[in-house]
Formats: sequence, structure tokens, C-alpha cells
Amino acid sequence: MKTVFRFSGIALLAAAFVGGGAITASAQDACADADAQGELYGEFTALYPKTDLPSRKGAIEKAKQFLEKYGACEVLKEQNDYFKKALPAMEEAVKKIEEADVLKSLFARFDNAVKASNTDEIYSAGQEILAKQPDNMNIIVPMGVVGAYQSNAANNFKYADNGIRYANAAMARINAGAAFPKPGGKAGVFQYEFTKLEATNELKYALAFLNYYGKKDKATALPLYYELSQGAFKDDPRIYGTIGDYYIEQRKPLDEQIRQKIAEQAKEGEAVEVKEAREEEIKKLVALFNGYNERILDAYSRAYKVTKDTPANKAYRDNLFNIMQAVYKTRFDRETGLEAYISSTVTKPFPNPTSEVTPVSDAEPAKTATSGASATAQPAAKPANGKTAVATKPKK
Repeated sequence: MKTVFRFSGIALLAAAFVGGGAITASAQDACADADAQGELYGEFTALYPKTDLPSRKGAIEKAKQFLEKYGACEVLKEQNDYFKKALPAMEEAVKKIEEADVLKSLFARFDNAVKASNTDEIYSAGQEILAKQPDNMNIIVPMGVVGAYQSNAANNFKYADNGIRYANAAMARINAGAAFPKPGGKAGVFQYEFTKLEATNELKYALAFLNYYGKKDKATALPLYYELSQGAFKDDPRIYGTIGDYYIEQRKPLDEQIRQKIAEQAKEGEAVEVKEAREEEIKKLVALFNGYNERILDAYSRAYKVTKDTPANKAYRDNLFNIMQAVYKTRFDRETGLEAYISSTVTKPFPNPTSEVTPVSDAEPAKTATSGASATAQPAAKPANGKTAVATKPKK
């Protein structure tokens, strides 16, 4: 940096020719106060090389003071021009340091929240980071999956809205070609660090789970569940268990209609034509009821098959088998043959749950209608939370 006193000697020499009165006035003029100028400039040069934030702010303050005091001094024009040009860059540098410090603090909050599984804090810190770095995949990906993980673990869907919002945001960026910046092509932090393919699957599961259970939006969830069943989650019992639950829910009104129609059919004094028409209605309802039973058996058979037979899974597998026994007896009016049915079913393509259920009419529909309708249409063993014992805890 050029010395501030480059031209001061010439200025003082010129003043000597002006006369005594002028010399006295100049002594009182800030532009002629070389000592004060040198002191202030020295304070600036002492602070300027330092990189810590207080020193950088101090250097800016000294430069501003110099311009305020001596900015009109023609003799100091070169130095003043330098300060005027340098100050914006110096202030921008300080601003970036301050922003970096804020981000550093936010990243620490976010990381600590992830480690502690503090979902409220994950979303709070994450939202502040994304306000400054809206495309940071290391933040968006965890925020997209954590809502499902924590809702699943606690059976509490307070995070459904945030989970869906950020899962969709993450998927949109992935589909647009967002880079995963960490080594190995990963993004995220700690237990929520994934490759792009892993993140895509986990985000789809989060969207399926939160829409199905949190928002009761089956239309959005079911296609995602089916897509997952055809790929990375094909051996995950949660997928098939949820779809089996869905079929049971859809079957319930059919059972009620069949019971009602059979009760009406028992009335005396109705015309034969009325009874025959109602009998046809019952046959159609029972055929559709049979179709739902077979879809239920298909989904639960797959959940049963892919669940490892370990002591930890025994209660779950036993409950699944008990449910299937009840549905199997309702459908076929017999108790033997379920194991063979399961083995055969899982070798066939898995039906898309968004497709229409095909009615299945037996050789003796009237008999099937009676036995099918009189048998319970509900699973035999349901847990306290109202769902079948589906393994709902997300994979780590």
C-alpha cells in the first residue's frame, strides 16, 4: 500500500510561501495535520493484515474514519481513492465471514440434532440453513426422510407435513440432476447419508408412509408402495403388510353389504322375482369379496415369506399366519392347505394395488356366499393400534 505521506512534504513547502497568517491556519487544518493522519493510518495498517473478524471490522472502521476526516484533502487524494475502492470489498469479506460463522453454528446444531434424533431441532436448524443454501442436498435429504423415520418409530405423525414437503423437494432436485457432493457420490449426514439411488428409494418410502398413515392419502401412497415392491424394497415386509391392511379396509363394506342382503333375503312374503334379483346381487358381492380375500392373502403371504424366521420376528410372523388362516378359511371354507397356498402365491407377480380387484366366482356361488358372508370378514388377530402386525420400523 502506498504511503499516505507521499505528497505531504510538497504541501508543507508550498504553505511556507503563503505568509505567517496562512501558516497558523494550516496548522489547525486537518489536511495539514500529518501526525494525526499518520497515527490513524498506522492504526489501519496494523489491523489490515489480520484475518480475525474483530481486526477486519476494526480496519474497516479506521478506513471510514480516515475518509470522514480527510476525504476532502486533495493532498491525500491517492490514499482516499484507495479506501473508497477497497472498502466495499472489505465489507463484503466481513459479511461473508459473519455468514460463515452463522452457518457453522447452524450446521453444528443440525448435526447434533441428527445425532440425538431430535426431529424438532433437525427441522428448525435445517430450515434456517436452507433459507441461506436452498439447494444443499446434505440438509434436504435428511429432512426428507427423518419425518417418516421418527413418525414410524413413535407412531406420531406430527412431522407428516414437513416430511412430505422436504421429501418432495429432495426428489425434485434429484430428478433435476442435483449432485451428491460427498465422497462416493453421497449426500446427507450420519445415519441419513445415502447414495443417490439409496436416497431415491428412502424418499419414496417416506412419501408413501407419510401419505398413507399420516395424511390418509391412499391414492398417492399406493403407487409408491407398488413401485418400491418392484425394486429395492421387494424384500421389505412393511410394503406388503401395508397393502394387505389396505385390502382389509376396502373389503369391510362388502362384508356389511353381504350380511345386509342375506338378512333381507330371509324376509317372508317377498315376490320370487325380488328374491332372485337379490340373490344375483349377493353372488356378485361375494365374488368381489372373494377377490379381495385373495388379494389379502397375496400381500400377507409375501410379508410372511420375506420376514426372517428369527426369535425377534416370531410374534410378527405368528400374527401374520393367524390372520391368513382366518382369511383363508373365509375364502375357501377349509383350514388345510394354507402353507402350500403361500408357497404358490409368492411365485406369481405381485398385483398392483391400484388395479381393480377381479371378482372370483366359485363353482357353487350360493354356498360360498353363505359361508363367506357368515364367516368373519375381519383379520383374526389385530394389534392394539388397529393395524395388522406389519413391520413398520424403517430400515437403518
